Amino acid sequence: MSGVLEQAIEKAIAAHVDRLRFAQIISGTATEVGETTCTVVRDDAPELTDVRLNAIDDDLQSHFTVYPKENSSVVVGILEGIKTEAIVLICSEVERVSFKTGNSTFVFDSSGLKLNGTEIVGWINKVYSDMQTLKALLQSSPIAGNGAPAAIVFSPTVTQIQ
Repeated sequence: MSGVLEQAIEKAIAAHVDRLRFAQIISGTATEVGETTCTVVRDDAPELTDVRLNAIDDDLQSHFTVYPKENSSVVVGILEGIKTEAIVLICSEVERVSFKTGNSTFVFDSSGLKLNGTEIVGWINKVYSDMQTLKALLQSSPIAGNGAPAAIVFSPTVTQIQ
């Protein structure tokens, strides 16, 4: 009985996989780039609308998404048997990259790297500045009673990011 069930499952999976092969690979120019889709304009052919940036278009709890730069060249795959399903496979220029897993979201673009909406380099530079302030305060703060500076040596090893 289990052999019959396994064969039925294998046949169902094979039918689904066969349906999801790329029937056509085309190129064009990305326009109207949104959060999940873009439009692809082609020379001497109709434009493609709602071209996915991710192969899966469900509510993505985890993802790695590359956003093509407006007016950059893209290569698009059209899924076999589903002519309206097109997916950006590669782009010549990247506007930004977004990576989400669990509760953490990383976004990298020309302004830098953001973790959960916080710009990382700026945050690290603030930590560096706070460490320098703490170092200066420790070196200049007198000890109550005799007025001499504390004999605490604080040398942070963190450096400012450029």
